[in-house]
Amino acid sequence: MNAERTAKGLPLLKWNDQIADLARLHSLNMAEHKFFGHRGVDGTMVDDRADMLGIGGWRAIGENIAYMRGYDNPDQMAVEKWLNSTSHRRNMLSPTWRESAIGVAVTPDGTYYFTQVFILRN
Repeated sequence: MNAERTAKGLPLLKWNDQIADLARLHSLNMAEHKFFGHRGVDGTMVDDRADMLGIGGWRAIGENIAYMRGYDNPDQMAVEKWLNSTSHRRNMLSPTWRESAIGVAVTPDGTYYFTQVFILRN
């Protein structure tokens, strides 16, 4: 993803462990409750979940999600699918973002749930 950003003259996204925890928790939520969506089973959205985890000081926050099963390289496929989707690609290549992380959960049947979170700090 940062290779795509570099090719477009955009700043590289910095990995953030707090954001990785946020992303991982949403992936786990989707996997455990067998749903796929931006709204958690408790009704929260990414901004709510960030606040609940004490991730503050951000001005903008965004999220991409994906799920799949049956691929040898699901992490690469998730990024490829996002890049091939107009809305997800727009999110990934937005000049707004400065930090990002991806969280993954895997179910016993081999379904992978991916959440990518983007943040711009104040």
